[in-house]
Amino acid sequence: MKDIITCKDILDCVLEKTSSKDNIGLSQDERFKILEENKADIEVYKYLKEKLKNLTIEVCGDYEGLVLDLMSCRALEGWCWQTTESSIVFLNNDDYIERGNLIFDQYKEYWHSWINFHYRDNEYTFDPCLNILCDKKIYQEVFETEVRGIVNANEVRGELINAILNPKPKKIDNSPSAIFAREFMEKYFGDALEREKDETHITGNDDVSSPMYRNNTGYKAKIEDGKIKKLVAHFYSNG
Repeated sequence: MKDIITCKDILDCVLEKTSSKDNIGLSQDERFKILEENKADIEVYKYLKEKLKNLTIEVCGDYEGLVLDLMSCRALEGWCWQTTESSIVFLNNDDYIERGNLIFDQYKEYWHSWINFHYRDNEYTFDPCLNILCDKKIYQEVFETEVRGIVNANEVRGELINAILNPKPKKIDNSPSAIFAREFMEKYFGDALEREKDETHITGNDDVSSPMYRNNTGYKAKIEDGKIKKLVAHFYSNG
């Protein structure tokens, strides 16, 4: 008889489930430990690093760097909408974002988004905000994912390129309170405001299947022949 139950035993049990709707009753720590012990091979990591090498993310004024570097130091926690939408534009057309609920504890749901991508003959999940890169099947079974919306890389990329190349005119509020606020910001945050003028600001929406969902990011991009060559994503606030 086996006295010690390992994470592999738990994972084998999880993967035997016929449906992710069957609650597997794991604690949050158990779920993350399984994923930590089943990380994707280094070749998958290198593939993703090469794909995302021209994306720079700035989190407010606190962090700046490549997405995988920021992921490893957990600087992207709480920024799932912005990070997945900014990253997916560098992946293949049929790679995609999923949005929905994860189960952390037995009765605790977490509203979230993550990326699924293809590499060779397998499909992987990239979750930069929870610092996870693993086989898609393991991710969806361990977190018992409940997908509410899906959008592919081509749709997000097209939406972003259109927004950058065809910016909407900014409406100026000249009410007394707006003028006061603008003058205050210019006096104390002039450099930040000047920088915002060079960015395309995406505000997103509440449609869970739209290319830009709950996004609040300022973008600067180098676009050639309809392709994004370089992208700087400046995160302002999350939601």
